[in-house]
Amino acid sequence: MAAPKPHVPKGDPGPYSYRWPVKPFGKQHPVRGFFGDPRIANHGESRQFHFGIDISAPNGTPVYATLTGTAYIHSLHSTTVEIEGSEGVEFSYWHVIPTIRSGQRVVAYETVIGRVEEPYGHVHFSEKRSGRYLNPLRHGAMGPFVDDTTPSIRSVVIDDGLLVAEAYDETPLAVPRPWHDLPVMPALLRWRVLDARGRVVQGWSTAADFRVTIPTASEFDERWAPGTMQNHVRAPGRYRVVLSHSLVPLGTARYVELAVSDTRRNGTRARFRFDLSRS
Repeated sequence: MAAPKPHVPKGDPGPYSYRWPVKPFGKQHPVRGFFGDPRIANHGESRQFHFGIDISAPNGTPVYATLTGTAYIHSLHSTTVEIEGSEGVEFSYWHVIPTIRSGQRVVAYETVIGRVEEPYGHVHFSEKRSGRYLNPLRHGAMGPFVDDTTPSIRSVVIDDGLLVAEAYDETPLAVPRPWHDLPVMPALLRWRVLDARGRVVQGWSTAADFRVTIPTASEFDERWAPGTMQNHVRAPGRYRVVLSHSLVPLGTARYVELAVSDTRRNGTRARFRFDLSRS
């Protein structure tokens, strides 16, 4: 009998553009918040898509430049450092106590730009190119990054006239307490409609796609359903994605099929049976 094939995690097979902002630079670090996760603040008045990733690191950890260029302290946020490089590239590092002065030239992986601010226990890192936020964990960006987890689908329900899916992913590396065991959002969520015999009635539609970039904050209520919550300590978030704002009957009994995946194409599918003609 042939020997079983070894299990190979899904990582970056090729080169990446830049490394991690905390030492060791060439080793993957825990990420407790993914690109596109819901962010809700000020009692719900501020709602937006997470425009970076949250890299766990102890308070006081030195944070290094990952881009050679000119560093600035954000004009409105004194614990945010921005680095402008060439060709419209900008990296920003939030929740750090700056150790640089505005206008200072910094060198990637040599210049300490600040230290992780207490009590945050992480550095929020974002990448912007030509004014558009990009997912740092997309292929060819930050590395090394290996993700061997599989997103999960909890439900598809009809909620106040909306067709809503609830889906989750888990972090590739364990996140330190107290932010441990909290979910993150899958990078891609698609859906389609099948009839009672499994034939396609309505083809694949994309409800959320954070693999490369994110929608504007003004689209938050269009993409996220009521009841969506972000993570808090010991309070896992709920990721309720709107599939459709209208329920047009396409037959009596049929299925909604959902497919979710992450930036490394780990994915899963599930079917849910509905009779939308009674909705």
